[in-house]
Amino acid sequence: MNPDDKLKNLSQAPDAPFAITLAPIRYMGKNFYASGQVSKRGDAMLATGLVGREVDMKLAQECAWQCAVNVLESVQKELGSLDKIEYVVRLGIYVASADNFSEQHLVAHGASQVILNVFGPERGSHTRTAIGVKSLPLNSPVEVDAIFRIKS
Repeated sequence: MNPDDKLKNLSQAPDAPFAITLAPIRYMGKNFYASGQVSKRGDAMLATGLVGREVDMKLAQECAWQCAVNVLESVQKELGSLDKIEYVVRLGIYVASADNFSEQHLVAHGASQVILNVFGPERGSHTRTAIGVKSLPLNSPVEVDAIFRIKS
């Protein structure tokens, strides 16, 4: 059955439990997108809660750092080596923010620094978006996703 037929035959309500499989990376030409990662180290979250309330700037930056490390470890696992990356295109940093917190860009520095430390200024310089959100998965203070360019 093709996707059009499958859509037509979907039930009106979803069947639970959901059987979801997401890709850690997904190619789009010579670029690939890496799925978002939260601030987990091993089996434990570094912190939970909102930045500017339960989580201070220093800890939020550490969380962003860990998110970026997790993205790179995920990419490394899929590619076999980070050396296959030509350059980093973009980071997306999502910050679970308390009301009136407006320093998401400073939190994002933690993630950007990881990228620059690993790839250097030539391959690691990237565009970036830092966005304040109400909440993130697992009550993580930060989530990071990325877009990379693969070598030919």
